[in-house]
Amino acid sequence: MSEKRRDSKNRILQTGESQRKDGRYAYKYVDTFGKSKFLYAWKLVPTDKTPAGKREDLSLREKEKELQKELDDGIDPVGKKMTVCELYAKHTRQNGNVKPKTNVGRQHLMSILQDNMLGAQSIDSVKLSDGKEWVIRMKENGFAYKTIKNYKRSLNAAFYTAIRTIISVKIRLTLTSEM
Repeated sequence: MSEKRRDSKNRILQTGESQRKDGRYAYKYVDTFGKSKFLYAWKLVPTDKTPAGKREDLSLREKEKELQKELDDGIDPVGKKMTVCELYAKHTRQNGNVKPKTNVGRQHLMSILQDNMLGAQSIDSVKLSDGKEWVIRMKENGFAYKTIKNYKRSLNAAFYTAIRTIISVKIRLTLTSEM
């Protein structure tokens, strides 16, 4: 018979939970991109006391509940940390029923984004001025007006999709909390 994993206070740890040598609790999960991610907390349950000198925070089980709620509501927990390249890739996957020439254009834009600092920027830190600078750099690199216009339209659509997703989830959360 297998023995259940326990923490230093002899409490049974659930699947994905562990306790590190320094006493901090960790929860391991797989994000939407298939990468392993961790949540950390100094407390396992809300009634635990935070160790002296450590910042007050939610317990690990509370963080797990929030994460699960976000996943159930369709919110990507790492979405705001997503780069512009990842956002554009996600947008093109969701809108995949296009002509072959459109796919070639999408691949070309993706390669341009990967070579540019805008593509590596997280979407929560992108400003309008960053987009304008990107257009200027494209112009300086010899891209035609029509090409730049098409690429701007494609990126605009990707950001619009991200914003629309966030707004619809917030509305859904508001409606369910009012009921």
